[in-house]
Amino acid sequence: MPRGRWRCSGQAVAWLRRERALLPGVSVLARLVTAVRAEAADRLHRTVAEAAAAADAGLPGRLRALLEVPPGQRVSEWERLRRAPVRTSGPGLERALARAAEVIGVGAGRADLYAVPANRLSVLAR
Repeated sequence: MPRGRWRCSGQAVAWLRRERALLPGVSVLARLVTAVRAEAADRLHRTVAEAAAAADAGLPGRLRALLEVPPGQRVSEWERLRRAPVRTSGPGLERALARAAEVIGVGAGRADLYAVPANRLSVLAR
């Protein structure tokens, strides 16, 4: 079982003990924590999707199109835009600026994500 799941379960056990609640088995508690985290992730994704659609009706389609791998290519457009330039040179800087312009051109920055906590948004952006 992943280390993070046990840490969350440990925090849940500590809370249950403080509240003097009947403790379930560790595996039951781990499944419960996993289910709650999955629900939170689904809520986050739904909130971001709704904000994207509200900002621009075509934005969700453009974002989905970025995930497709063009014929003859090995990676999606999303992966290409995500990767930073390898060399720090004049041409590398030009490519980086062109890449930044492409990212801005997608229009995702117009989505109003005030309801998403900043730390969750940075994790999602990574």
